[in-house]
Amino acid sequence: VDDSIVRGTTIRKLVRMIKGAGASEVHLRIGSPPVAHSCYYGIDTPNREELIANRMSIDEIRDYICADSVKYLKKEDLEKCVKRPEGFCYACFDGNYPIPKKG
Repeated sequence: VDDSIVRGTTIRKLVRMIKGAGASEVHLRIGSPPVAHSCYYGIDTPNREELIANRMSIDEIRDYICADSVKYLKKEDLEKCVKRPEGFCYACFDGNYPIPKKG
């Protein structure tokens, strides 16, 4: 279980280490929807081109990080968990920025 996959580099190393230690399978569950858009409001995310979910499908991500399965939390399920979903920013997941970005 991880909160998110941003670039995929850290989780790829971890999956390889876990399998190298003898695990026959590694199944990942991610506690957010795929992060496919950069945040312009204070969260330090890389350029959109560096975001793995911007470049790859979930099946491609699974193969790239060498996991047996990858499942993300759906956006609608995240919305159910948020006390006031109408005031929550989902831009890094869906690209709908509540305030237009500059430039």
